[in-house]
Amino acid sequence: MTDEKWNRKKLEDQLAELGAQISDLIRRLETAAEKEAEALRPKLKQAQERLQELRQTIGEAWKDLKPGIEKAWDELQKSFNQAASHFKTRPPKE
Repeated sequence: MTDEKWNRKKLEDQLAELGAQISDLIRRLETAAEKEAEALRPKLKQAQERLQELRQTIGEAWKDLKPGIEKAWDELQKSFNQAASHFKTRPPKE
């Protein structure tokens, strides 16, 4: 095999391997993103339920519900920020 053919074959093999690695990385990232999103669903539902309770209450009941609503909101926001931080793009290193 000539050097040119060997170099071309080696490059083709390396590109194929890199392509497979990129595909695997994309698959893993998609799976991780789906897991992060699924983990947020119960917290979102809880916050929505608290908001619905708020809509149905008036006056003094608000004082009783406010701590639970604030806690649900804080947990949802914290979880979202943690999940989103895993997928934020970082500037390339020079």
